[in-house]
Amino acid sequence: MDKYQMIYQDILADLREEKYQPGDYLPSDTKLVMRYGVSRETVRKAMNSLAEDGYVQRLKGKGTLVLAKKHFIFPVSKIESYRELVDEMQLSSTNDVLKITLVTTIPQELRFEGTTLEQAIQVVRRRNVDGEPTVIDYDYINSSVVTEIPKSAAQDSLFSYFENQLGLTIDYAIKHITVESASVEDRRWLHIPEDTAMVVIRSETHLADNSLLSFTESRHRADRFTSVEFARRHK
Repeated sequence: MDKYQMIYQDILADLREEKYQPGDYLPSDTKLVMRYGVSRETVRKAMNSLAEDGYVQRLKGKGTLVLAKKHFIFPVSKIESYRELVDEMQLSSTNDVLKITLVTTIPQELRFEGTTLEQAIQVVRRRNVDGEPTVIDYDYINSSVVTEIPKSAAQDSLFSYFENQLGLTIDYAIKHITVESASVEDRRWLHIPEDTAMVVIRSETHLADNSLLSFTESRHRADRFTSVEFARRHK
């Protein structure tokens, strides 16, 4: 890890632990240079990265202002596992593994890029936030890439299993978002009425060699779904 990345992670940890509040100013670049024993350019690179990611604002002649916390309540714009999201947001959440089975039929609506998959391992999980069923995830993992899914991996994190146990490199995902009526299974697993609206995120995830890893359909209760993005206009 480069020195500027170490400073970035260190300051980010301080922000998450609320050592600095929105509206506070971070220590000056000069003080950070002395604290970390690095060049001014290294500190500037770390601060600029924090600014680009929406955590701070660099104000000429004033310093580095802490912005309101940047949270991706659901990671629409980046690839992030549910476990990573829960840890980042310090949520009280549990997973129920409802099904792990080999299937040959993949829902047509998941193939919005025209990608085909003859056989997959289907993993169905229910996410409970603060003890309340909130999300149903349907994963269809390419069985020619991943031959088995232990229940412990589904219970914890599939991405962790893919990357840390199998050594796969996840590169990118294509996502499609719609709002739909609750299905029979939604009502069954989430204990919701028929007229409940659902935010449905369908994604296609690929590895670094461009091969297909999985299709995913993530179905969220609309009244429990939020996605917050931070955007900058580049001139």
